[in-house]
Order: sequence, then structure tokens, then C-alpha cells
Amino acid sequence: MTNIGVEQIKLLSDPNRLAMLSLLSMREMTTTAVSDLLGLSIQNAQYHLKKLLEAGLIAPTRTELVGNLVEKYYRSAFEPGIMGDAAGVSTVDMAERLDIVFAALGAIKGILNRGIKLMDQKRDYFINVSERPSYPFGANYVILPVNESTSQEAERLITDLDDRLKDLSDRHTEEGRPKFAILYSIFPYE
Repeated sequence: MTNIGVEQIKLLSDPNRLAMLSLLSMREMTTTAVSDLLGLSIQNAQYHLKKLLEAGLIAPTRTELVGNLVEKYYRSAFEPGIMGDAAGVSTVDMAERLDIVFAALGAIKGILNRGIKLMDQKRDYFINVSERPSYPFGANYVILPVNESTSQEAERLITDLDDRLKDLSDRHTEEGRPKFAILYSIFPYE
């Protein structure tokens, strides 16, 4: 992956692109799936995906024939699950790790902004419990000391959580149903 430059950061200032990058960080998706999830026209989704592709922020993964259409799948170009030096990862330099963190935080910001906007627009809907699905609202954080043991154990836990959440998502792909996002991130605390 190339380092993030000024032009890529400008691309990520668009909320649709941030949302797309965050979706594609979770799993590979087609233009149609991205379009449906974000409520964008196919043409608008294609435009934004093309910009992300040209900037090296996403990568094509495969194509699949669906009826008479060829569906292209895309995924984030960022390697998930990179911890710090304490985890013993030496294949990615510090500047690239920092770029990944900034991109991930930007994607998280996009998801949070979208969720806050939706909740604000539909405040009565979320307050009236009898009319809405039960969302698992909440937030939590854990602060860990930076050392080899905690970094390795945290990496194992996050990898397990990631695998289990992806499996859950793959088993429940109901279209047109309300959805919720689960966010997790690792960043310096002190």
C-alpha cells in the first residue's frame, strides 16, 4: 500500500467516500451493495468508488457474473489488525502504520457522523421503543499498558472478534432491514 498523501486525504473528506471506505474495510462488496447500503444511485456509487480506486485506497478483489451483469467486488487497500511495535510486526514501517490509523479514524468518523445524523433526524423514532427495532446502543473502552504480552493477547482477541463478527454479518445479509455498526479501534492513549 502507498502512503496517504494530501490528495487522498482530500478524497476522504467526502462523507460518502469515508462511508464506502469503512464498509470496504469490513468486507468486500460490490458497487450495487455499496449503493444500496448508502442509499446512493449506482452512478454516484461508481463515481466515488472510481475515485477511491484511483487513489489506491481500495482494490478490486474479484468479479462475478450475475445474470447478464458482471459484478466487481472491492475491498479496502488497508491491512487490518496492525498493532504497534510491541506486537512484533516489523513488515510495515511507522509512517505507513500512522497512515493506516488516520484512514481508520477517518472511516470511524464517517460512520459516527452518519449514525449521529440518522439518530438526530429520527429522534422520535428512536425514543418510541414500541416502533423501532432493538438496537444494541452503547460504547466502551479499555486502556491497556503497551508491552509484548498485552499487545499479543489484544491482537488475538481482536482477530477472534473480527472473524466472529464477519461470520455473523455473512449469516445475516437481510436486505432492507435496519442495520447497526460495531466500531473498534486501537490508538495511543498517553
